[in-house]
Amino acid sequence: MDWITVYQADALGFYNHEERAYELFLQPGEYNIPFGAKRTAPPATEPGFVARSSGPEEWTVVQDHRKDVLFYEKTPAAGDAQAVFAQYEMNSVVEIGGVEVRYDGGGEVPAWLTATPPAPAKAPVTA
Repeated sequence: MDWITVYQADALGFYNHEERAYELFLQPGEYNIPFGAKRTAPPATEPGFVARSSGPEEWTVVQDHRKDVLFYEKTPAAGDAQAVFAQYEMNSVVEIGGVEVRYDGGGEVPAWLTATPPAPAKAPVTA
């Protein structure tokens, strides 16, 4: 049975792996290409980058932050109270300034996320 190599992307379009697509028995020259796979090989990437689907047979190289630990401002500072930061779970929806936002880890990190939350201010020393 004849086969071709195809390149599988995950549900968010990030390149995952290559696999075989076998020729259809009753349709010679046609192949059983899995959903999300492409015939076109993704470009080579350097560490910290990943290929991502950008069209029917196109790939784009983007920054890969899917395994990074990121934080967002859960409660803004108000009066004497400091801002409260929470760890962000990739691809989850959070509300920032009344707007629901989401980041899947591909591309530049949005301004509402940070790799290191600000350190809490030190309490004044009283004697």
